[in-house]
Amino acid sequence: MTRSYRGIIHYGHESDGLTGRETFHVTVHADGTRTLRCVCEMDKVPLVRDVTYTVNERFEAVEAFVRVQAEGAFVGSGWFRFNDNSAEGEILTAREGRLSQRIATPGRVKLFGSHPICVDIWKCAHTPAERQGEVQPLTNCFSSSLAPNGASGPILVTKTYDVVFHGEETIEVPAGRFACLRYSWDTYTGRTLVMHTQSGDWLPVQVRVPETGRIYQLVAFEEISPAAARAE
Repeated sequence: MTRSYRGIIHYGHESDGLTGRETFHVTVHADGTRTLRCVCEMDKVPLVRDVTYTVNERFEAVEAFVRVQAEGAFVGSGWFRFNDNSAEGEILTAREGRLSQRIATPGRVKLFGSHPICVDIWKCAHTPAERQGEVQPLTNCFSSSLAPNGASGPILVTKTYDVVFHGEETIEVPAGRFACLRYSWDTYTGRTLVMHTQSGDWLPVQVRVPETGRIYQLVAFEEISPAAARAE
């Protein structure tokens, strides 16, 4: 049976308060395939990113659409497809123009880093808890942009993510109290993302960046029953 859930993440800063938001809706199908639909809004840039991202039951990349608008102007949009031995992109950007990409891969791509907090958290699905404290390289990945806020491209760029599982921790955020697993991701750009999530759906409960004071918290969350979805 298909099920759905949705939520809101607030982007914030220790000194500046609310700086943006991310709304998401995820549909999980009977075969384990799930599709994320996400809108990311950053108020200070300003930047708006629309992402639709589908993964299989192992949270490996299947398909994505990314569109970026910054300072009120079009940055780019792209459709991306991931197969067992390749990654493809059909792209239009204000800077590079029209592009077609096809890149051979050593198996199905594990993660397409399209820059929502929801997708950052899905790195944890590929980081086994039994290897607590170890740096676990997540290879055979791509990113849609090498800019820290994702305000370029979108375009296929190869990427490796180094993630560490630290253990269990219960935290409280505006959406409630959650028993979480805590991970960290060193971006090697002077920023470390400390991520709190739950296994299974890998919910984006909280992400902190200690070096900059940025914090991203789940402020609303609900499971959507089939009956409620039909009523909408």
